[in-house]
Amino acid sequence: MKKINWNEMWRGTEDSIERSNNLDFWNDFAPRFGRNTEEKDPYIETFYEYLETAPEETLFDMGCGPGTLAIPFAKKGHEVYAADFSPEMLKHLMIRAEAAGVADRIHPIELNWNEDWSLRDLPQCDIAFSSRSFISRDLTSSLEKLESVAKRRVCIAAWDLPASGYDRHVAKAIGYERPGIGTHYMIMGELMDRDVFPEMKYIYTPFRLDKYPSREAAEEALRKAFDHMTPEQEERFRKYIEEHLKYHDEKAVFQGKDMDGYWQLDHNDNSSIAFISWNMKSVYE
Repeated sequence: MKKINWNEMWRGTEDSIERSNNLDFWNDFAPRFGRNTEEKDPYIETFYEYLETAPEETLFDMGCGPGTLAIPFAKKGHEVYAADFSPEMLKHLMIRAEAAGVADRIHPIELNWNEDWSLRDLPQCDIAFSSRSFISRDLTSSLEKLESVAKRRVCIAAWDLPASGYDRHVAKAIGYERPGIGTHYMIMGELMDRDVFPEMKYIYTPFRLDKYPSREAAEEALRKAFDHMTPEQEERFRKYIEEHLKYHDEKAVFQGKDMDGYWQLDHNDNSSIAFISWNMKSVYE
């Protein structure tokens, strides 16, 4: 049987190339990203439980954003080295950390997945993790980079969706076979091929459905994940959109953009996020 090249497969995904280097998008997004991180969030609590921390262990949060995890984990008594390639994200992280009274326990680092980490004087922490931010050009080197800053344990939370815009409700309604595999599958495959022994659990949380500025924008975005529809599936797709895409005449913000009104599918959904972890001793033994 031919061995799968997980890294080559990873490089062919949309997110790994386009989003990993879109600094303007993330800088613009920063002021509005994660406004409610002070509220109780089951994702944050479950993620922390799965980290399996010991008291006062140091944490390296790669792709920290505005502090979605860094701030609550600092509140739990940890020193958090919070890294992101967006200076605006780091700026808003520290504004929020100051307001939360934990700025002394958070250490911001401007760092890109795609740069050579060996040229940087990066701290080694007890646990290194990436939460829904593992978007890089190279799977193998990015895993090695996380390991390079971890003394004891590495954790990654990755979406299990097979394609950008994929909606399970739409897929079921039109009878569309699941396209491709999610990033979590590639991460697990790469780790197991390296004789690392990862564990995988799921975090289930309510999913915030996308908001679109127009019907056309919604249909275009949803269609990306269903690009090989049969004529019958195409007809079902159009019917589903017609019945379930609703207009809301109210102001909203989505992905950093202000909208006076928006279009959104009317079904509720839950997200299933793969939590992948391995202990550093498994890398060497």
